[in-house]
Amino acid sequence: MIGIDWGSSGFRAYRLSDDGSIRERRTATSGIASLTPTDYAAVLQQQIGDWLRDDPAAVVLLSGMVGSRQGWREAAYAECPAGMAELTTQLCPVELGDNRLAHIVPGLSCRNADGTPDVMRGEETQIFGLDLPAQATLCMPGTHSKHVQMRDGRITGFATAMTGEVFALLKSHGLIAAMLAPADSKPEDLDMAAFETGLGLSGQPGGLLHHIFSVRTRRLFNELSAGAAAHYLSGILIGHELRATAWAGKVVIVGTGGLAMRYRKAFAFLGIDTDVAPEDAAATGLYRLGQLAARRMP
Repeated sequence: MIGIDWGSSGFRAYRLSDDGSIRERRTATSGIASLTPTDYAAVLQQQIGDWLRDDPAAVVLLSGMVGSRQGWREAAYAECPAGMAELTTQLCPVELGDNRLAHIVPGLSCRNADGTPDVMRGEETQIFGLDLPAQATLCMPGTHSKHVQMRDGRITGFATAMTGEVFALLKSHGLIAAMLAPADSKPEDLDMAAFETGLGLSGQPGGLLHHIFSVRTRRLFNELSAGAAAHYLSGILIGHELRATAWAGKVVIVGTGGLAMRYRKAFAFLGIDTDVAPEDAAATGLYRLGQLAARRMP
């Protein structure tokens, strides 16, 4: 089968063997942000046309923002609690040409305890590529981090935190930006003292907005260097994010690189043990969903 993880800024395609192993992978910068609805079939032909011709009967499954309102075709959200069965019964077909279809995996929606709705699109495919115990809580760091509750192979609920986006905005606009030097996200370059000071402050009274302002005051009183200030701010934001969730069962970080390692250090500071998910979870999830979908297709 062919699995494609197609997001706002990137395209990742996997040619998968019958046992789910990756035969070949291709990446491109053809994210949906640069495409119109009439572009998608042509981009697929450009990127993986030879795969499609080599195996005309292969199941083609797509996930991610390609199924959003701004993507190829909107794939409606399935409601939590949901497992793979709910996703594969709501696949959204798209025309590839020559009487061939691909299918888009739907996203997921839920209602949080405060009554507000939440959504994910793409993360669900990664999640179903993981081997998890009966109860687990997942942390998926990113521009919009997800905290996901799992029970018996089903996603029972989740919440989104705009940590990455808020960090980027504070670094580039306004009063706080003037206090910061660029911060390197590589774990080996992390200023742990400043980061842990921010993590510690996140557990104190005052609230997030007051704690953010302390970046300025600590710079004014020479308690932080310009380079350390960004790591301190990162600790404040990540600390507030992680403290807002009850981490039940096995805690798994689904991410890669410096950001995932930064979150792992934050969890350790809070006394929470974590595992890190394998990098190819999206490919495995596409394979598992594709296998189940193939049994439902005529």
